[in-house]
Amino acid sequence: MLNKTLNILIKIKNFLKGKKIYLAALILILQAVLGYLGQIVDFTNFADFIGWCGSLGSNEFTSVLLEGLGLFGLRFAFGKNTAQKQTK
Repeated sequence: MLNKTLNILIKIKNFLKGKKIYLAALILILQAVLGYLGQIVDFTNFADFIGWCGSLGSNEFTSVLLEGLGLFGLRFAFGKNTAQKQTK
């Protein structure tokens, strides 16, 4: 039983190798999307929606979304950069 558990953990570790930052970014983006959906559900009229659209720049979930997208971009840039260095 212990061997099976260790083998599963090793397989999980190998699967996550190089993907942890992508997973963290995806979690942040999903949190932002769910936060937006929660805010949209709370609207009572169209004026609330218009006000919400006007304040998206200062919305807390916008910063979470931008952090997640930034992580995707940084990981892609560093991954691409190191892949080019390894081929030279």
